[in-house]
Amino acid sequence: MERGPLIFSASIGNGHNQAAKALQVEFQNKGYQPEIIDTFYSLSPALHKFMLTSYVNLLKVGPRIWQKIYFQAEKYPLFLFLDQFATFFVESLHATVKSNRCSFLVSTHPFVTAFLVRLKSKKQLNLPLYTVITDFVLHPAYLRPEIDGYFTSDPNFTDFAKLNNVSDDRFFPTGIPIPNLESIDQPKWKVRNDLGLDPQRKVLIIAGGGIGLTNYAQVIRALECLPEPIQLLCMIGHNYQVKEKISRIKSKHELKVIEFTDKFLLYLKASDAILSKAGGLTMAESLVCETPIIIHQPVPGHEEHNAKFLIDAGAALRVKGSKEIPTTIKRVLYEEACFGPMIENARKLKKPNAANEIVEQMLLLVKEQQHAFR
Repeated sequence: MERGPLIFSASIGNGHNQAAKALQVEFQNKGYQPEIIDTFYSLSPALHKFMLTSYVNLLKVGPRIWQKIYFQAEKYPLFLFLDQFATFFVESLHATVKSNRCSFLVSTHPFVTAFLVRLKSKKQLNLPLYTVITDFVLHPAYLRPEIDGYFTSDPNFTDFAKLNNVSDDRFFPTGIPIPNLESIDQPKWKVRNDLGLDPQRKVLIIAGGGIGLTNYAQVIRALECLPEPIQLLCMIGHNYQVKEKISRIKSKHELKVIEFTDKFLLYLKASDAILSKAGGLTMAESLVCETPIIIHQPVPGHEEHNAKFLIDAGAALRVKGSKEIPTTIKRVLYEEACFGPMIENARKLKKPNAANEIVEQMLLLVKEQQHAFR
């Protein structure tokens, strides 16, 4: 068997791991057996805890601080501190790469990419490094000369490359990799039956990403004024503490609390709409399922970019506060003049084969590089 890639991710949110798994499956379909490295945990459980808690606490306590850092980093190289910090872990990271005898490196998280860039630089590694960007809009903080290929959903990559003095032949507009489930092509009523949902009653997903970052109780209360009871699927991810709080809520709607599940795509397919922050993977999956998106409390910075991209494309609406939720949800659930164009625009944007396209392009690039060095 030919040597394949080593895929690096990070358990900060869940989308990056899902992207890594989608790529892993496609590589396996082509005869490779790549390992996924949960990078920060692999280097040190203490490092993983520090990175995760710092990021989550920043989003919960000081989201505007993150927003300021993110947008200031469009002008100044603020994220280069990650490269410097990564210096302390180069030896451990190098040992991981050497022991796996891989032929190229793949990253699905920008923080991890910074660590791999430092590794390549310090150890003069002649291994291609490809980064898979799980947001819809490119950002200068992603750029490093050591990166051999950027896989993106941003249709404006040519302008971005020119603006940042980077060759656009390093960018590939493949989309965001998501799991490939043949069952999502089934009729909505069939998927609902299989999931134990009422085919005759409207279904709305309330999601907050892998760490369940949303105020479920506030949203449920806001939806009490809808004209009829609906099915509310509260996707809480790994936020197990909120489960009991939701179970105590008295509502005319049928509430289902769903912890992290590999069936998320099926629940999306079964739903009439999703109310969510604007995480890249969740948004990409919603597009593939042609499920209308209502964006609520996106993470400042990168998710605001995602939100603007999807709203401008006509595939999403945004609610600014809980008072706007019932009116907007009512329109999306019941007014074809609203949900019809959203479904059609999702159909135009969706890239269900992104994972396969990314893998094929990576293998082609590696093959071309190998021939160039012969």
